[in-house]
Amino acid sequence: MDDGTERRALLLHLGDVLEATACVMKCVNRFNTVGEAAGQEESLMSFSILRMVDAEMTPYEFAKRAASAFFLWPKALLEEHVNRPLLANLVQHDLFSGHQSGWDSYVAERRELVPWFGEGLDLVTEPDLEAGVGAWPTLTH
Repeated sequence: MDDGTERRALLLHLGDVLEATACVMKCVNRFNTVGEAAGQEESLMSFSILRMVDAEMTPYEFAKRAASAFFLWPKALLEEHVNRPLLANLVQHDLFSGHQSGWDSYVAERRELVPWFGEGLDLVTEPDLEAGVGAWPTLTH
């Protein structure tokens, strides 16, 4: 695959995540968890990411974590050289903290179109309650 095709795939994925977030937030008053919402709301069943994140996460928590995990993607994907570790590390840290099996599924799905996604990252860590979501790792190009 070429760089342009991989960037396009990641930007399309970002769009899917934003759509999933918007749809989850429309159901926030009917479901206590993302797992409930994804399992019972037909409009959410097509969003695989909702089956990969911790099913006990609240819709608000999902929206907060997804925003934190993906906010740098548009800018990073438009840079001359893509900071590959940064893209994956943000998602791992902010959306999959403490949920290794979900992360493994997510990486496997991303690698269908972007073979390098998630390469070289450590195992998922437990949530850092002191730092919280938004304490981003420092990675360089």
